[in-house]
Order: sequence, then C-alpha cells, then structure tokens
Amino acid sequence: MSAASLASARALAPGLARLRAAASRPSRASSARLLCATPRAHDVGEDSAISEMNVDPEIEAFREHQAGAAKLSFADECRTLVDLGRYAVISTFGREHGGAYPSGSIVGFAADDRGRPIFAMSSMSGHTGDLAANGNCSLTVTAPGFTGAADARVTLTGTVTKIADPVDAKGAREAYLAKHPDAFWVDFGDFTWHRMDAVVGARLVGGFARAGGVDGDAYFEGSPDPVAAFATPIASHMNADHRDSIVAMTKHYVGLTVEDAGIVGLDALGMNLQVTRGGETFKIRLPFETPARDRKAVKDVMVAMTKTAAKAAAGGGE
Repeated sequence: MSAASLASARALAPGLARLRAAASRPSRASSARLLCATPRAHDVGEDSAISEMNVDPEIEAFREHQAGAAKLSFADECRTLVDLGRYAVISTFGREHGGAYPSGSIVGFAADDRGRPIFAMSSMSGHTGDLAANGNCSLTVTAPGFTGAADARVTLTGTVTKIADPVDAKGAREAYLAKHPDAFWVDFGDFTWHRMDAVVGARLVGGFARAGGVDGDAYFEGSPDPVAAFATPIASHMNADHRDSIVAMTKHYVGLTVEDAGIVGLDALGMNLQVTRGGETFKIRLPFETPARDRKAVKDVMVAMTKTAAKAAAGGGE
C-alpha cells in the first residue's frame, strides 16, 4: 500500500466505524446480522471533494455530515432493490463445463412479499437445466436506471428450486404477472415456476463508500422502502423544474457548495443526489428533516426543506 493510500485509510477509520455501527443496527429484529461494510479509500487527488486527505473546512464538515446521514439499513436497501427489479443476471453452474464454472443469463423475475425471487423458466433454457442439476446460484439485480459502477446493485446468493405445489405455483404466477403483465408466454407448456426459497446472503453495492452485506436471515427480516416505488416521477419533476432548489438544499443541509445537483434516488429517509463541484461529479446523501412514508409526506417535507433553504440563501437564516 502506498503512503498516500495508507494515510487515506487511517483518515477514513473514524467515519468507517460510525458507518459500521449505523449499518449494523437491524431494520426489524435484533437478530439481523451484518456480514460486511466496506467503504474504501479511493486513490484520488488531495484536493478532490471525495478525498479523505482534503482538509478544506467545508469538505471536512461535509464528510462528517455524510458519515452520520440517515440512510436505509443494508437489509432494507437489498429488499428494496429486489422489490423494484424486473430483470436480473442469474449465474448458474453451467453443465457444458461440467458444472465447474458459472454461466450468466438474463432472466425476468418478481419478488414475493417475503422477498423471494420468482421465475418462469422454460425447459429449453440452459439455466433451467443447470438449476435442475445444481440449484445453487446467484442473482444480481440492478437499480432502476442503472448505468454503471456508481449505481446500486445487489447480489443474492441462494438456491432456486421448482415449485411443486399447484396452489403455490398459482400464487407465483399471480405475483409474476403483476410485475410482467404482458408475459402471456408463462402459460406455454414448456414453462414452469421456480423460486429462490433459500437465501444465504445478500451483497449490496450502493455507490461510492456504500457497500456491505447481510446474511439470509437479515435479508428476510428487512422490508422494501415504501417510497422507492414512486420515487422516479418525484425525482424527474424536481430535476426538471426545481434544480436550483436542490442546489440550495445541498448548501443549507449538507453544507456543501455545488454548481449543480439532481436527485438520483429517493426513500423514506432522504434523497441520494448527484452533484457537481469544481468539475467533479459524485453522489451524496441528503436526509429528510423527518421521515416520510407516503406521497403526501414526501411532498410536505420537500416543500418545507425547499422553503427553509431558499430563506437561508436569501440571508433570512432558518
């Protein structure tokens, strides 16, 4: 490790400890277990806004704010991504290589109310035969609008099996068609219903300095965020018509001066923003003043925060 990387890692240690402590709090039951939380010290220039070696007072205050910013637990964020997902990459042990190497396929899926992914699989698909030989696999689900490594994704590791019970299969069909209403082909004779009943772990990468994992029990104890399902139209409206208000809220609540800011994610606890500062574009967290669990509450808290930030920008204080 270089001297710069070592110094960066040491500087990150206090914030990492806080992040681990916050992430380890279970979303529901006290038995939820966090497997890992591993933000890394990236090798960036010392004057970068995301550098742990930047000693600019505004940047130091920004790092302190972000370390304590309210965000979903790892379990809840994993459950939310899976609940929102429609397509994913399933990695099975490919029979064409003796079952010794993973083989990836794009599959449609829907999550049931417990967070178990459901699949309609054709006997003609290679992954269906792979799973019949060895049901152990992984499923990688990306966030809506995923474009690259800075966007959120979760990988579930577990076992997929065919649903044998007709009543259970009927429920799986209903759940799948609710997510894929045009999937008429699920009733073709070569399709059968499968589900990932056993999840041994979920690994989340939520963007810069947001990575971790939970075991299967913690995953099932988590719950989908109630706001995420209607976040896109809210974000689109704010980004199109109120971008200056997002910049003002970033300055007032986060303490960071930016040239541009847009909402890239929204949940009951706050917003994920993509901001531009000094030619750099990166993501930050802007928590709500109070949690919001429905559309009206989200509107109310965002209007209130917008007004407060605008008043502060005009020199009127809080």
